Parts: sequence; structure tokens; C-alpha cells
Amino acid sequence: MAWGFPIAMYLFLAGMGAGAFITAVAAEIYNKVAYRPLIRAGLILSGILVGLGMPFLIADLGAGRTQPWRLIWLISNPTSPMTWGVWVLTPFIPLGLVLGWLEVDFLNPPWRVVRWFRAWALRWRTRLLQVGALLAIAISIYTGLLLGVVHGVPLWNTSILPMLFFVSALSTGLAACVVLSQVTAVKMEHDGVHLAKSYFYLNQIHSALIVIETVFIFCWLFIVANGSVTAALSVDLLLTGQYSLYFWIGIVFFGVVDPLIIYIYEIVLHRPLKPYWVLISDSSVILGGLVLRYLVIAAAVPIVLT
Repeated sequence: MAWGFPIAMYLFLAGMGAGAFITAVAAEIYNKVAYRPLIRAGLILSGILVGLGMPFLIADLGAGRTQPWRLIWLISNPTSPMTWGVWVLTPFIPLGLVLGWLEVDFLNPPWRVVRWFRAWALRWRTRLLQVGALLAIAISIYTGLLLGVVHGVPLWNTSILPMLFFVSALSTGLAACVVLSQVTAVKMEHDGVHLAKSYFYLNQIHSALIVIETVFIFCWLFIVANGSVTAALSVDLLLTGQYSLYFWIGIVFFGVVDPLIIYIYEIVLHRPLKPYWVLISDSSVILGGLVLRYLVIAAAVPIVLT
């Protein structure tokens, strides 16, 4: 199985979009007034991000480029994780787009059918959020499960990978929501929400997510390195070999050290961060999440049967 950067982008965008939706739902449950900008950002981003990931999946499938009608077979194998993914992605994308559409004032032409559909969606918004949350959790775990069931690649074939991708999806999804809500903060001030104060508590949660993700990364590499000679080759590629620069700079520095330093600095001073520090820290998290997916794909050494 030869997967490349398109699959890494697909896994990254799908995970981040699902994480953004989970962030929005969690924020609405906790305090839908104080975290209104975060809810709005998460619902707008979720369907778009997951939808943007689909062309990367199709591009990586040979049949998807030359014989797109054969993609229908993706839904016909209930034992395949790829089929499971199609089952949860297919309803999630339109559901996410509809909920995101409810959060914007434009793209709302005064047609009777549009007004009727918008009223219907608003009436059932809570139920749609509940269904979407279940689908989003499934997608965020599935992105790791898709790789974890591949027995021929020891770097992937571990039960810890789906949990690592799940936590990473939550982290990158939260970061994407914060970045969008910060960029559009001026427009959202009319809600009477003090974003800096909201981010102060969010960054404490985000710090915990990053620490948990770091523990998962360490456990994943430790278990894989002690599994077999082939598995150890993949870990060597990441830590000291061809991809070590990407690992130590992309994942360790941008994904862990940089945001943690900024968050800890904020917590120690007990003072909300300036907007540009928020953008730097959360953009760093997003970059680290992308590099993580890429290296998981790139450093995979398959078992060679002799």
C-alpha cells in the first residue's frame, strides 16, 4: 500500500474538521453565550474542512481519477474501514454545511424554499448538533483506525494510533476555531463577548490536550520501536533519520513546545494573551497536526515477505 501526501492531507482535514465540530458542541453545552464566537467558527469550519479533504482522498485513488464511477464500491464492503469512513463522512459533510450556513447572514436569498428550509433547520438545530457530534467523534477516531488495521505496516498497526489521532483532531480543531474566531473578532464584538478572557480558559484546556497528545506520541513510538526490526526502522526514520528534522521541528517544536511555552506563560502571569500570540500558538498547533499526519504516512516501512 503506497499512500502519500494527499492521504495525509485527507486525514488532517477530516480530523481537524471533526475536532472543530466537537469543539463547537462542547462550547455550546458549557456556555453558549461566552463561547458564541467559538461555536460559530466551529460550525462554519467543520463541513468545509471535511469536504475539502475528500478531493485529496479521491486524487490518491487511481480509480477516483480515471474511473470515478467505481467509487460507488467504497460503500459496498462493510468489513472495510474505508467503507466505514464513507458511511460517516457522507452524512456529516452536508449536515456540517447546513449548520455552518445557519451561522452566516449571507448566502440567504429571499426564496420561499430557502426560508422554509432555514426555519426547519433552526427548529431541529439541537438534534442536528447531537447527530453531528456522534459523527464527528466517529470521524476523528476513524482517521487513525483507517491506518491502524493495516497489518503490513508496523508503524500503523497499533491500537494507540486511533486515540492519538482523536486527541490531535480535538487539538487542531480547537486551534482552527480559535484562529477563525480571533480573525473575525472585530465583527463578533457586538455579541458582548470578551474573547481574551474566554481564550484564557480555553488555553488551559488546550495545554492539557497537548500534554496528553505528547504522552500518546511517546507511547506510540516506544511500543512500535520495541515491536520488530521493521517497526524500529520507521521510528529511526522519525527520530534520527530522513524525517528527523520534520519530526523535531514540525511536531516537537511547532506542535508541542511552542504552544505550550505560550500557554504556560499566560497561565503563570494569569493574564490573557495578546491576539497575535493567540494566532501564533494555535497556528503552530495546526502546523504540528499536519506534520504529524504526513510523517505517519511517510515514515511507514512495510513488512517485506521473503
